[in-house]
Amino acid sequence: MPILHPEVEAAPLGDLRALEERQLRDGLLVHASRSALYRARWREAGIDPGAIRTLEDLQRLPYIRGVDLREVWQHHPHDVLCDPDVRIWFATSGTTGAPKWTPYGRQELAMFEEVVLRVYHMTTTRQDAFRIAIFGTPAPFVSDAAAYALLAAHVAARLPVEYILSSPTQAAVTLSFLADRRPTAVIGFPSLLLRIAEGIAAEAPQAARAAWRDEPSLRTFAGVVATRMLRLQARHLYRPEIGLFGGEPLAPYRRPLLDAWGLRAYELYAMTEYPCFHVECPEQSGIHLWADWCIPEIIPLEALDREEADGSVPAAIHLFDAAPGALGEFVFTSFARALPLVRYRTGDVIEVLAVARCGCGRTHPRIRVRGRRDDLVNLGLIRFSTAELDQRLGALGGITNWQLRIVRRGYKPQPMLYLVPTTGADPAEMTDAATRAMNDIDVLRLGIENGLVLPVEVKAVPQIDEVRTWSGKRRRVIEEAP
Repeated sequence: MPILHPEVEAAPLGDLRALEERQLRDGLLVHASRSALYRARWREAGIDPGAIRTLEDLQRLPYIRGVDLREVWQHHPHDVLCDPDVRIWFATSGTTGAPKWTPYGRQELAMFEEVVLRVYHMTTTRQDAFRIAIFGTPAPFVSDAAAYALLAAHVAARLPVEYILSSPTQAAVTLSFLADRRPTAVIGFPSLLLRIAEGIAAEAPQAARAAWRDEPSLRTFAGVVATRMLRLQARHLYRPEIGLFGGEPLAPYRRPLLDAWGLRAYELYAMTEYPCFHVECPEQSGIHLWADWCIPEIIPLEALDREEADGSVPAAIHLFDAAPGALGEFVFTSFARALPLVRYRTGDVIEVLAVARCGCGRTHPRIRVRGRRDDLVNLGLIRFSTAELDQRLGALGGITNWQLRIVRRGYKPQPMLYLVPTTGADPAEMTDAATRAMNDIDVLRLGIENGLVLPVEVKAVPQIDEVRTWSGKRRRVIEEAP
């Protein structure tokens, strides 16, 4: 597929480095210092933002995290913005704390529009009407309002795109409508689209019989016969060409999505705090990280482990300098105007796949998102705090140690809780109590009830095979490779 803007998307890495440093020299950090998010922090560190002019200088600045965003909105709500010309406000779902509010101004929307155009040209060559069915997710699942920004970007670019917006609670109504509109693409969490496909396969025979009863005809009779001869899938009814999937790693779902929907699946990486979609190209050899809209860095895992062991501040390296196969936490500095994020620690663990030119011709580095490092049990759409789980299990008494392993049965995640009862405690009673405690976590219970997560399995064991970092710190939650 042709590259939309080869002068940027296929630019040599040296040119991309120069672009990033030009942002620093043109006053990005002086502009950012207007915000209470940075002003006192940089002053205490003795930082003159005007003196930060190279990528090496950038290393002198302290990191910020999501908790810093929450705190600045709580304590300095009228002194956060760097540019008051805000057009849209977005917030995270708040499932792990207070929501993080993010402003999008004119520059952010222009960035979003440019990236949406890139994604459009990376995934299709169609010039005719393009229908997109988007399944958003309301809280307490992971909220996603990006569909509206996508719509605005397509409208602004005058692309022939037709949007069909829905949610899990509206799926039954939407699917009958989609059978007539035949979407070209679907967008959503991969686990959600597969759950919808399961429902379609399960309900197809009954729906075909009902259609025959309501309107006996050759067409409806053929539908009944078809459901008896083969197991109808979503691909038989809707036939979308492509799917864009984010919010959780695509790897366990890619083949099942092809089988269920018959589409070509593309993985994307995005976050509310940063209006930019990073996506796979047709080569599907990793997610291209757009380095012309941010300065990307990575904190190697070894440095993160030392931080856990002794509290030392880990050093990051520019992503261009990372070796293929490197693992670490993604850090970025955004080129926003309303509220730039400077050295923002995402908590996302990425693997650097390549920094060489891709087979598609693009030069922007390719990554894979491997998981999270923060205090979070991540089951895709279903996320809750490790601290909450520890508190619930601690309140039971009778447990000396526990470990949560996330395994997969097919493509679905299943929480496996291993616990060591105290001496004299009844293992069966502790297993039952721990099962009830986990099912009392609202978002987990909803995920199980809606078929997104398999039921929790709890086992009492005499001892636990610990997983530790090189520094010896115990890991409570382990996600096993699919």
